[in-house]
Amino acid sequence: MEVSSRHHSLEQLQSLERQEKDAARAKRLRIVALAMQGWTAPAIAMAVGFTRRVCQRWVYQYNELGLPGLDDRRGRTPGVPLSEEAQQQLRQRLDAGPKPEDQVCSLRGKDLQRILQQEFGCVRSLSSIYWLLHRLGYSYLRPRPKHHKANPQVMQEFQAGLKQQIQQIQAAQPDKQLRIYFQDEARFGQQGTTTNVWAPTGSRPQVVRQTEYQYLWVLGTVCPQTGHAEGLLSPRLNTAVINVFLKQFSARIPKEEHAVMIWDGAGFHRSGTLRVPQNITLIRLPAYSPELNPIENLWHYLKSHHWSNRAYPDYQALEEASQEAWRASVLDPELMKTVCAAPWLDRALSN
Repeated sequence: MEVSSRHHSLEQLQSLERQEKDAARAKRLRIVALAMQGWTAPAIAMAVGFTRRVCQRWVYQYNELGLPGLDDRRGRTPGVPLSEEAQQQLRQRLDAGPKPEDQVCSLRGKDLQRILQQEFGCVRSLSSIYWLLHRLGYSYLRPRPKHHKANPQVMQEFQAGLKQQIQQIQAAQPDKQLRIYFQDEARFGQQGTTTNVWAPTGSRPQVVRQTEYQYLWVLGTVCPQTGHAEGLLSPRLNTAVINVFLKQFSARIPKEEHAVMIWDGAGFHRSGTLRVPQNITLIRLPAYSPELNPIENLWHYLKSHHWSNRAYPDYQALEEASQEAWRASVLDPELMKTVCAAPWLDRALSN
């Protein structure tokens, strides 16, 4: 390999190598110095532990650019190929979801590649599209269900007025420490669910999904602040069962505390036969707003970590599986603080 002498002499290159503190850059200087001494590419490759082509490339870049040619540019972060205004427009396009002309229900990499080309005049490879999405703060996530009758304005008004409700409850219980709990019920049974498993790429793994009809109800309440949780298993769900649950929960509340229980407007939560203990105050969520109830995340957690990909021969097996999952997960306060975290509640009470 021939080395241009117009940049440095051999002595200068050797001196630069001795002074260089970056080991990788010092090795590149050695490659150029050895080439200047007449070493062949295979010999240099054996001496420095690189391939022949890598040694040839560093010599070529040195000949073209001098010392800047020995800089490793691979680690440099590429720039976003859109202006700030275009980035904002792309975010709005992503947040709005697919248009009818997209003819898809979810925008994937190929769709965004087309949108960037047609709407922003930006042609990029598919890998660049994914890089851009991550750079803009987007990930391909599975959304949680939202009822088509949900009213965002009503939910916002509920959050805005919650602090005042809590203050009124505190005023009525001046000598008590308020604890806010969220309550819900989940049906668990032989209508099985599946969850992700590790499997070889390109395979289609199989797991058990039961399709029989026995089930039970899991009633639960969790305080996101402390992680304290209480639960009840029942073969049926009605107001009488809710009364048993409330009575049981009431007995577990410390004497110095008062529980504020936030729950949905199910019929058995509004029945005239409902009996609410004195140390519990109920607040009803707006209709069709499960996203405001963080205990919903607990049901997803239990299904994905304990109740999926399995079969249960009878009711007793369902009971045992429920109890095992509850002991393993719900009795861990630190885990419950994470699973049932309610950021919107923190914001509502701090405003």
